[in-house]
Amino acid sequence: MSWITMTTGEPGWAAGVPNDVEMWRHELRRLGWAAGCAPALALVAAVAVVALTAGEGLERPQASLVLLTGLEALLPLAVAMAATSVVAAGRARELHLSLPTPYAMVLGRRLGLLAAATSAVAVVFTGAIWAAGLWSGPSLVASPLLWAPAVAWLGGLAVLVALVTRSLLLATTVAAGVWLAHQLFAASFAAHAWSRPLYLFPVSRLDAYPGWMTDRLVLTATVAPLAAGVLLLLRRPERMLTEEEA
Repeated sequence: MSWITMTTGEPGWAAGVPNDVEMWRHELRRLGWAAGCAPALALVAAVAVVALTAGEGLERPQASLVLLTGLEALLPLAVAMAATSVVAAGRARELHLSLPTPYAMVLGRRLGLLAAATSAVAVVFTGAIWAAGLWSGPSLVASPLLWAPAVAWLGGLAVLVALVTRSLLLATTVAAGVWLAHQLFAASFAAHAWSRPLYLFPVSRLDAYPGWMTDRLVLTATVAPLAAGVLLLLRRPERMLTEEEA
């Protein structure tokens, strides 16, 4: 039996000796092309909007706003949807739970690959916008705060709901509902001092204001309870089983 088969329950390198490269290649295949490409597709959609409207009098500030919206708003939604699919799409979970490597670790590796792909795409996209002279967000040093807190928060919520409910439909509905609420009620979030730091999309939906970086750090801190909830649920791996699998 191969090492990957013994640890993940999937066929892999048959030499019986750990091979990290082969393991990560295997996890990348199990992540799936749809989930892996979701971050890039979200940003390509923003570029497509700019390209399609460029001949209709789209001004430079408007183009910049569309691109920043893709980075700040579309990217988190795409990652949240992809993360729920990673949690829900695992096959033969009842077999995984009997293997030496905990399924939580396998799941964590796949979500880690999604996070790495998201970060790489976001950094390249930010650099491309800046090089094209269309960057109107914060400084490049602080630019990860534009997208990373929202990605972590919405993605963490989606994974938490997926683990609690064991339902892809409910997880995606909750994540999409929260995303839509932040889009529709931006003014309400901005009207209260306690809610403004928790708003996911301040650059694209709200006017610039002092304390932006502090507010983004506050939002980042609120990811901790979501992460703690996910880790707590992963300590009870039987919760990953659906009623049919149990």
